[in-house]
Amino acid sequence: MLLPAIFLTAATAWAGLPPGLSPPDLDDPEPWEKRARVLLDGPGPCVELQGQVRVQLSLFMPGGFLSPGERHDVVTVGRFSGALEAGTWVRMDLAWDPPPEGEDALDIKLFHPVIGRMPARPAPAEGAPAEGHSISVSSGTGGGTSIVVGDSGEEALGLLDDVLAKVQPEVTTSYVTWEEGQRAVVLHQQMPLDEGGELILKTVFPENGPPVSIDAIFPRQLRFGERPFRMMVRDAQIHLRGRQTDLGMLPGAEGMSLVLGVMGFTFGVDQRIVYERARSCP
Repeated sequence: MLLPAIFLTAATAWAGLPPGLSPPDLDDPEPWEKRARVLLDGPGPCVELQGQVRVQLSLFMPGGFLSPGERHDVVTVGRFSGALEAGTWVRMDLAWDPPPEGEDALDIKLFHPVIGRMPARPAPAEGAPAEGHSISVSSGTGGGTSIVVGDSGEEALGLLDDVLAKVQPEVTTSYVTWEEGQRAVVLHQQMPLDEGGELILKTVFPENGPPVSIDAIFPRQLRFGERPFRMMVRDAQIHLRGRQTDLGMLPGAEGMSLVLGVMGFTFGVDQRIVYERARSCP
């Protein structure tokens, strides 16, 4: 009686599928991968988005033989207004709140959302050094600590696409499941990394509708580069949440966090963005 029992279990599992979804639809992950792009690219037509961004940079200082290590957190909050069209930010304005006098200051020239591609900025003049990604720490004029995070003049992909471009996985294992408890289709993508471990992406489509969330979880520890500039990345993760509106599927909130160790220094980065308002471009 084992075979009929198996068929009965399968029939029960598929019985709860929403209208328009059948078991064969779950056999090919490629259509679901294409559908997932709407969360990273936006609805297509130009939309103006406004919201708040919060960035926390944590400096971890090792302790001595008889003294414990220390952690120093510096936070900056700002507001942004941008226009997203066909997956590219055609405009992005950002204003950071000034820090109180005498307190720590975090000056971030790089604002890199998970969604959308950032437009290329003009190349530096001939003979001028290109401005790469950098972090500098110094004493502020008011007595606090001043931290400046530099930007790059090159075009930047959306944060998740940028990570995938740098990782360059040769093989991706993708499969689709129906999760009855969530009442959702879930796209699973596993990407083995040269540095060891796997990058895991999970995209959720409630009731066979548009995707509402993407989660990217990295191996607990990764190492990149060659000595003496070899970097160690720990506990990296990226999360994106969407919301259905009259304008289509739009981002609602996103977060990115990691711990980076290089040349004896350790930094923690936590970036969170909340999209509060949206309207069609004039």
